[in-house]
Amino acid sequence: MPTRSKALGTTPWHVWTVAILTLLWNGGGTYTIVMAQMGNGLDMDAHEIAYYAHQPLWFVITTDLALLSALAAAVALLLRSRVAAWLFALSLGAIVANNLYDVAANTSLALADSGWRNLTIVIVIVAVLQCAYALTMTRRAVLS
Repeated sequence: MPTRSKALGTTPWHVWTVAILTLLWNGGGTYTIVMAQMGNGLDMDAHEIAYYAHQPLWFVITTDLALLSALAAAVALLLRSRVAAWLFALSLGAIVANNLYDVAANTSLALADSGWRNLTIVIVIVAVLQCAYALTMTRRAVLS
């Protein structure tokens, strides 16, 4: 069984870089959305405040599931755990499901503003890339 220092030496540098970046990205996103859901600490216009205030409870829960599973996935990636891939996949699924519902219900901020639309696209792309990276590292046996 390899020692901790030997295992650290065999981990590719990009795993640490991606893990730290995903932790920062997902931590920032989690903080931002949770604060918006609580109506605290953000410079939101009346439309945004109404958007977060009128979300159904199940939507808030699935949004928080997406956020917290992505944050947990980033920590799992730091720990080089294959659970990261499953957690990123859970987060991606919740992100896609919530956005599809939001668009179908005609309540999505992305429908009202190109800035929100671009942000939503970036969030989905980053979630796909995080999931793909974790799956690739699992297949290469970097994550165990």
